[in-house]
Amino acid sequence: MTKMTGGERLMSLLLLLSLQLSGVRSDDNTVFVYSKVGDEALLLCSIASSDCSSITWTFFRSGQVRFSKEVIQGQVNRSSEKASRLTVASNCSLILRDLALGDVGTYVCLEHERDVTTVYLSILAISSPSNIMELRLGGTVVLSCILSSYYDAGNCRQYSGDSFKLRWLAEEGTEMDNHSRHQLTERTNCNATLVLNLQKEDNGRRWRCQVETKPGEIETHWDFTSSFLFENTSSARVLQPPADGLCSVRLPISRIVLCVALPLMVGIVGLVTWVSDRKRNRMLAAALQHDTMGINH
Repeated sequence: MTKMTGGERLMSLLLLLSLQLSGVRSDDNTVFVYSKVGDEALLLCSIASSDCSSITWTFFRSGQVRFSKEVIQGQVNRSSEKASRLTVASNCSLILRDLALGDVGTYVCLEHERDVTTVYLSILAISSPSNIMELRLGGTVVLSCILSSYYDAGNCRQYSGDSFKLRWLAEEGTEMDNHSRHQLTERTNCNATLVLNLQKEDNGRRWRCQVETKPGEIETHWDFTSSFLFENTSSARVLQPPADGLCSVRLPISRIVLCVALPLMVGIVGLVTWVSDRKRNRMLAAALQHDTMGINH
């Protein structure tokens, strides 16, 4: 067997670190990977050689019954829909970037057409039917944390060799349950829906949905911050002239124009920022809906 160089050892260590960070569990030649929309995943191929010319990676998704070859003879298949997001690592493992719900499924690494490693990829996403204007004091926000499972993707089923659960946690790290301020309206292995009745202290508060395979063993998580619209004025206060300062005395016309224009400009900037954020949220929601439809159909 060829000895590993210093650079190859470093690469192996980095790959192992990536496995730990992205939520990977392995059992012999079976690997379970948990990640979230927009992240990247490392799909491990357990071979002893660094020669990838005999390696093939296949992808299969049940439900839609889809099969494709992602890597052929160690090279990314350019006809694959995922080609621009795929990279073959030096140890023949597969790196998949910018994850989407359509990537959920089973990946198999083959050497000389023999199965080497089977990787089951599940992806976490958060969606919300709530209007963005509900991000305010007294507003009601609904957050659905959904894990699209590798096994029968898009349905809440589990592979017999693995188990997982979703948990919502408050910023303090305590598990959330039904309360006067928040309720869990749906709670299954693949869907945990949280309803928030926002209070003043919830402005800027973080809410976390995480995937656990064992108590305390976190595979991946998604954070949501409830930042109120037009309520978080810390940056605006810096721009606003003080009440007893610039505009409280008799001023020349240029200063008067400034006193009138500056608050107006601050308001315009706030409005433009809100419109931009709203558009971005709509685009994200549409993308999630499109991916979900792709799985269900």
